[in-house]
Amino acid sequence: MKDYITQLDKGLLPFIKKPCIFIGHSLGTAVSFALAKHMVDKKNKNNFLKLLLEMGRGPPHLIDPDEPFENMNDKDLTAELKRLADPSQREIYDYPDFMAMILPMFRADSRVAGQLLEQTPLDIPIICYGGDKEEKVDEAFINRWKELTTKHDLFRVRMFHGHHHFQSECEAQVLQALQEDFRKIISL
Repeated sequence: MKDYITQLDKGLLPFIKKPCIFIGHSLGTAVSFALAKHMVDKKNKNNFLKLLLEMGRGPPHLIDPDEPFENMNDKDLTAELKRLADPSQREIYDYPDFMAMILPMFRADSRVAGQLLEQTPLDIPIICYGGDKEEKVDEAFINRWKELTTKHDLFRVRMFHGHHHFQSECEAQVLQALQEDFRKIISL
């Protein structure tokens, strides 16, 4: 995670000069939270960060209920990726050449995602979205993100009909929710 944050510190943070929102999905939730914490601790730019929107993963200070990808053999990892995928897009995982290319990336990301982050709450609102068909990352687990914000009055969880990639399964509903949540935060 340190390497990710170091690169983002150099390549992204110098350009944040206006209010912004960080959106993370899956591994990206841990990265966005770690980067937000870095902004607050090291860069004193927390006044620019208006919202963390976290999707498809429990909070990064708790152990992920899914088995780490780096511990799986190719066959099991491919099956797990298919299970997590939007059902209309699962056939992509049937191509061995494609899988040989992406499996190492998923394993590397899994090593980063598996690093637990400290539980220090941020003074930034957090809103979480999840898929109601995701077996292990259920609404109760997603609600644990509330432990990572001091803005409890602005915290909310929205569950959508779908799997891990619910945003492609119910795109219109997710876009509508994003508009509503962004408007609410921006109006504060």
